[in-house]
Amino acid sequence: MAKKQEDLLFKDVGEEEIDVLLKRIKIKSKKKKLNPTEIRFIDASILIADIIIELDDMILIIEFQSTPVDFKDKNRFLAYFSMVNFKKKTKKRVKLIVISTAENTKKISHVINETIKFNFDIYSLMEEDGDIIINNIETKIKNEEYITDEELIDLALVPVMSSVKTQEQQIEKSANLILSIDLEKNKVKNLVKSIAYLLADKFLEDGDKKTAICDALGGKMSAIYDYGQRQKDEGIKEGIKEGKEETFKKMAKYMIKKGESNEEIQKETQLSIEEIEKLREKN
Repeated sequence: MAKKQEDLLFKDVGEEEIDVLLKRIKIKSKKKKLNPTEIRFIDASILIADIIIELDDMILIIEFQSTPVDFKDKNRFLAYFSMVNFKKKTKKRVKLIVISTAENTKKISHVINETIKFNFDIYSLMEEDGDIIINNIETKIKNEEYITDEELIDLALVPVMSSVKTQEQQIEKSANLILSIDLEKNKVKNLVKSIAYLLADKFLEDGDKKTAICDALGGKMSAIYDYGQRQKDEGIKEGIKEGKEETFKKMAKYMIKKGESNEEIQKETQLSIEEIEKLREKN
């Protein structure tokens, strides 16, 4: 992600918004300075920490991880520690929290040698069901109920929670819902879009979908329209597909009653032999 994009993304996030996120990961502090420019961009060519927050007694680095932390990750985290310690202008300690959907909550000590070692925490979202959160938000939208700041933060974090769907699907679903909600009454409106943008940028493969989602979350009005139109078109295509499948199933049921063979039914309906057999069992 380009430095200019990132600065614009988080520039309107206030302390009250950050406080909701900190409560989610059980951190307390009176002072909250998000992504201090002088220390966040550790090396623009290779290393950019996801989120850095300057607190009362520490500088907190937050990383999002969808795979188990491996040796490469640990060395990257060590680079964060080293460079933040080098660039910071205070004596505050540096703390790293990895928000993960791949490992349980635990403390990790990474030892390079006798003199170089550091500790960091994994805050697990493995037990959090992203599908339940999505369903809850969709129900509230349908019933025109107020969605709390805490629920919005969870919605933004859905892509790093457990789900029966792929991470790409959850990123897109989360973004769709965030873009469909009137966030003006919520104090976390900027932070929610920023986290959703960050996760889309980090975990989606480069391509039209990633560009469309990031541009829409970033506030480009033309991109929001184009993305919404694309979603509508894809929905229509999916509806047509589902309609055809339903029609073929009705045809198959009729042909079963007429005593037609599986092969003849498959030829006319494009259903698989397995699907036809299931329809036979139901009849």
